[in-house]
Amino acid sequence: MRSLSRRQRAALLIPFLLIPSTAFVFVTGSQFMGPQAGYLLGFLFYWIVWCLLAPILLLGVGSTASLFHEEHRLFQRSNLIPAALLVVILVVTVVMYPPSRLAAASTGLLIIAIPVAVINGIAEEILWRGVYVSMYPDSIPLTVIYPSLGFALWHITPQLVFPAESGIWSLVISTFFLGISYGWIAFRTRSVRWPVIAHSIGGVLSLGGFIAPSIQALLGL
Repeated sequence: MRSLSRRQRAALLIPFLLIPSTAFVFVTGSQFMGPQAGYLLGFLFYWIVWCLLAPILLLGVGSTASLFHEEHRLFQRSNLIPAALLVVILVVTVVMYPPSRLAAASTGLLIIAIPVAVINGIAEEILWRGVYVSMYPDSIPLTVIYPSLGFALWHITPQLVFPAESGIWSLVISTFFLGISYGWIAFRTRSVRWPVIAHSIGGVLSLGGFIAPSIQALLGL
């Protein structure tokens, strides 16, 4: 492999800086502001600093925006496997979080959960898929595997405030394989378009994880 540029080396440092810094904000914020407010503060820090500013600093505004352009169409003969993978992800998501959950949810929660899920889907895919597919377009280990590991381990930090019912490591392992799937789709299309769509749908069907209920509690809805 040819030597990496300074920006490429900086991208490799992201998980090592992101995970402890977000963990600090989640834990400290929850201690001083309460769990719901601290949890929301942690995500705001994550979205703004790491999912928005870091990609813009590494790629520039134009290149970050261009990540949504599908360089190679997903639904074509050469991409049958990643296209099928996307369909499988969506089917599994619907099975895990049936749409009937949306009908049972309160109007207030739905109003919050839908934009939160879309924001989180866009933000995370720009960082964990977009940055790496742009930085290392010819390297599957650095485009797919490495950021998927960082993406999975990052999911420990919100659970320092609200642990997942399935267990911390269960969520980490499942998000690793989900990240691999999203990463492979992004690698084949050179775009975050489809990972963003799938990620956002999953977020909506799961009613925004713990983010939307935290906002709902803080607003008293």
